[in-house]
Amino acid sequence: MTYRVYDLYRQAQQHLADREAGAAIPLLELAAEQLPGDRAILRLLALAYFDSGALATAESTLRVLLDQYPLDADALHMLGQVLERGGRPGEAGRYFSLAAGLDPAYSVSCSTWGGGPL
Repeated sequence: MTYRVYDLYRQAQQHLADREAGAAIPLLELAAEQLPGDRAILRLLALAYFDSGALATAESTLRVLLDQYPLDADALHMLGQVLERGGRPGEAGRYFSLAAGLDPAYSVSCSTWGGGPL
């Protein structure tokens, strides 16, 4: 990350910590323009969209991220959360299960959605 992008990222992290997702989004969108496809930026941007209630945008951001990094357990789990909040539990369970298969830390979500042991 360049120095400017790093500053944008850190400011956005602070906004999210302060529960100000709306303030984090423009910073992260600018960072994503400067470093398209950056994994950390896309993850944080998806989280900001999720926290702000922009579920469709969070979903599309996570799908872009997963196209580039299909084994990203954090992104898979976050996509499950987005789908769950959006009222799509069947789809959410699939992503929770995939995340749990890659990272046992997510196995609680997997068993919650009936995935059971992998």
